[in-house]
Parts: sequence; structure tokens; C-alpha cells
Amino acid sequence: MQSASRASARATTTPTRSSGSAARVPVVAAYIPFSTQRKAETASYAKRHYGVASWHLRPSMVVLHFTETTTMSSARNTFAQDVPNTGELPGTCAHFIVDQDGRVYAIVPVTVLCRHTIGLNDKAIGIEMVQSTSGNSAHWADQQILARRAQITSVLRLVHQLQAQWGIPTSRVIGHAMANDDPAFHDLRGWHNDHSDWQAADVMEVRRRLAAM
Repeated sequence: MQSASRASARATTTPTRSSGSAARVPVVAAYIPFSTQRKAETASYAKRHYGVASWHLRPSMVVLHFTETTTMSSARNTFAQDVPNTGELPGTCAHFIVDQDGRVYAIVPVTVLCRHTIGLNDKAIGIEMVQSTSGNSAHWADQQILARRAQITSVLRLVHQLQAQWGIPTSRVIGHAMANDDPAFHDLRGWHNDHSDWQAADVMEVRRRLAAM
């Protein structure tokens, strides 16, 4: 098992090209360890599930998630540990975490494949938002984020910047709960997602706000 060292976040920003009039969102570098071993594990995972032994990513879509935690640090520490998930390595991760105060943290470079959405990891940037269901539904949690001005503003600006950088259309911004029905979904092992975060109706609201930027 890879050591779960926890590098502190540095007050630096990740450069991202943007277009249009939307303000840029600062991105704090809080990268988890991604060793040669974890890269090899990721390439092996990609070979088993997508048929290509590579840990590199050229993103063409964005998948929205929420952390099911109450703090950014607990989510980041989970990703840093590199422990098996569903019996396989590498551990799960996402590319960004957006905290409730609107701070955006880069966890993994967007050119590195992360395990965040079965069937789409070889195509998608994963964005986690700090939010717990607290015994409520996923739709309720989505709505908390949509109503939290600082957080959702940063999410929209981040997605807008990523769209400009990678040429990602708004139609390719989806929620984790939508992944199994996505036309690009494929998994050679026949795996499917069982997550309910970011329901389709709530993603439609995100897309509406993106289109207005």
C-alpha cells in the first residue's frame, strides 16, 4: 500500500486558459502523492477496464460529484491513501475539490487519469464538491450546493475554464448518477456505477448557468 503522506496545500494557482467575460477562479495546488507506483497501478487499471495501458488523460468531459464529507481535508486524505476500491488499485481520486467557502483545490493534474467514475475515467475530469447528504437524498445535497453562492460560483467558473482549455461542450458536463447512461460509457469488466450524486435535473441547472456565462 502506498504511503498516505499529506502534503500541505500551497498558496499557488494552476494556470488555466479561459474565454468570455467570466471571472477566473483561483486554484490552490493541494496535490496528493502520485508516485511511479500509483501511475503503474493506474495504467494497469486502464488496461483492464478500457483496453489501453496508460495513466495519461486527455479530457473530453467533466463529471460532477459531491464528497459525502463535511470537510475538504477528509476527502483529500481519502484520495491520498491509495487503498484498494472494489478490490482493485489504484485508490479513488478526483482532479479538483471545491470547498463550501468557494476555495478550489487541485488534487491531481487534469492530464492524469483518476478513478472517480466507472466507465468514463479515461475521458473525464472529476470535480468533487464538499457536501454530505446528512441522511437526506442526493437531490437535497445537490440543491444545497446550488444554493450556496460561494461554492457554486467557483464550480461554474472552474468548469467554464476547463471547457475553454479543453474544448469541452456544456453537453459533456454530467453528474456521476448519469454516467451509466452516457453514450461514451464503456467498461471491459462490465462494471457499473451505483452513485446517486448529481442527479440529471440538477445537472441541467448547472448547464443552464454555464450557458449564461
